[in-house]
Amino acid sequence: MTDDPLIEALTGAVADTSEPVRDEDRQALARLLPLIEERAAAERILLDEDRRLALAVHALGFVRRVRAGEHLDALDPAVADEITPGPLAAARELIDAYGTPLGHAARDTEVVLLALHFETARQLQESSPAPQNAPA
Repeated sequence: MTDDPLIEALTGAVADTSEPVRDEDRQALARLLPLIEERAAAERILLDEDRRLALAVHALGFVRRVRAGEHLDALDPAVADEITPGPLAAARELIDAYGTPLGHAARDTEVVLLALHFETARQLQESSPAPQNAPA
């Protein structure tokens, strides 16, 4: 068990699936999710609860692929063209920071998919109205 509310929310979200969150997933997520949050903060990307849960679902799949030595199939290269360089670089650093010490060299597909989460969060942040008490 972990005290991390995000891991608990993820556990609840996938509890009725064929792949519920296991102890080894919790341990891996406890290492990866703080890296994701730190990287998002460094990129000034605010993550609401929906984005955090979406990232956690992606992270769960990623830590399982790392553990199994699996890789995702290649994506159409045009998908990466839709992402600004900042989120791509942030995602690559993050993926490598987690996977490299475990002997896992993630392919570009993994990086692009994580970067899409960052890009989506950034776009939502930019399109959201400013808080009402924010100075003009």
